[in-house]
Amino acid sequence: MSENCEIAVIGGGIAGSALAALLARDGRDVLLLEQDEFPRHKLCGEFLSPESKRLLERVGCLREVLALRPARITHGRFFAPSGRDALFGLGGEALGLSRWALDETLFRHAGRCGASEHEGAKVNRIEEAGGRRRLRVEWKDGRRTTVEARLVVAAYGRRSSLDVPFSRAFLREPAPYLGLKRHHRPADTETGRRRFSELEGKVEIHLFDGGYCGLSQVEGGRVNVCVLLEKELLKSLAAPRWEGVCAAMRERSASLRERLAALTPDEDGFHAAAGLGFSPKETSRGGVLFAGDAAGMIAPLCGDGQAMALESAIMLAGLIAPLPASLGDDDVAGLGRSWDEAWSGRFDERLRRGRLLQWALLWAPAGETAVRVISGIPRLGEALVRATRGEDLRNEPAGATLAA
Repeated sequence: MSENCEIAVIGGGIAGSALAALLARDGRDVLLLEQDEFPRHKLCGEFLSPESKRLLERVGCLREVLALRPARITHGRFFAPSGRDALFGLGGEALGLSRWALDETLFRHAGRCGASEHEGAKVNRIEEAGGRRRLRVEWKDGRRTTVEARLVVAAYGRRSSLDVPFSRAFLREPAPYLGLKRHHRPADTETGRRRFSELEGKVEIHLFDGGYCGLSQVEGGRVNVCVLLEKELLKSLAAPRWEGVCAAMRERSASLRERLAALTPDEDGFHAAAGLGFSPKETSRGGVLFAGDAAGMIAPLCGDGQAMALESAIMLAGLIAPLPASLGDDDVAGLGRSWDEAWSGRFDERLRRGRLLQWALLWAPAGETAVRVISGIPRLGEALVRATRGEDLRNEPAGATLAA
């Protein structure tokens, strides 16, 4: 059985759903394929930086997102391993919202905009055939069919088995990090309530030798605890279990000793992803365009990953908009070149700064020095925020493309 569409988007996360919504709203024939079923958790700091609200408005679902009652965040706070801290402004109001709620909201929005959205649809292979891309799809009901598309956008996240046939260069680069995430609630104690109150309006980054831990509130009175660990620290643990990781963090971070003791897990398990890396990636290959984390992943402590996913969707939709309704081979080839150039011009420097910042702060003495300096000069913290953020979009006309 074969099905046809103009554009197939693989991945119903932030970038994929936002792109599908924008293209469908523009009258394009879009198929949105997500291998999981909603709602579902995803490893993420769950922090939408201040520019995200303008981006969500461009996508058309800001009202739906705000209706989820996300936490409001206006300040960042770095903690050195010694417990010394530095507080600084974020330059606007950020949002704390779980991927459990956000991803499903964006996915349903894409459907309302006219995209043909499918959960439980796993793409096993991408092939090229006569100027079209052919997807081998396994559907939720067990059927296996072939989908043909003029253009494929891969927005399936940081790493996928689909990357292997493309021989993507980043697969050969070191990926020495492990990420973990778990939702918590404040302990039912005076200390728990006090620490929860202290966290209101802030995102905290606790630095320690071998990694860092982010704490921020999300909807429903919960706290997201998200951790990035280096491989060397992992070697010192018997197994990467949550309790063992927390014990290691408490040994290395004076601030986390207090913070973690004031929190109680709100879910039975935790979410983990190994083999995380932040090497540059190709943004197009053979009629397939990559978007979101599949095109490039910023260091998590920058807090800009979700905004970048939204931004990349808006950029790519803007590049596709002027192309004819029936995409030809030249259109697809030209689009690939334009996307490579647009992504590089918009994100390469931001990603490089993020890698440099993470490399520096993961060394404990540098973290101590940075926090001491920022605590004395808060504007330096605000400058770091600006260095890893997108430009202000408020003055762009409604129909402008970010790629311009």
